Amino acid sequence: MDIYTLEDLSLREIKALLVGIKEISIKGVDAMFIGTLQIKIQGQIEQIEQIEFESNKNQESPTPPSLPTD
Repeated sequence: MDIYTLEDLSLREIKALLVGIKEISIKGVDAMFIGTLQIKIQGQIEQIEQIEFESNKNQESPTPPSLPTD
């Protein structure tokens, strides 16, 4: 099986794909395929959100240590 990627999609676009896939009604053998696809897309969304969270956390400026008072 060949594996391809969908590059240059925003997080919003990926979430829209997931919503669309959840809306369709599939039965039989295709239901397993669509279920697996939903899980993969959800996993990608979680990875992107984690990367964005870490990036935002690292961009926050640390508070300088307080100076001792005598």
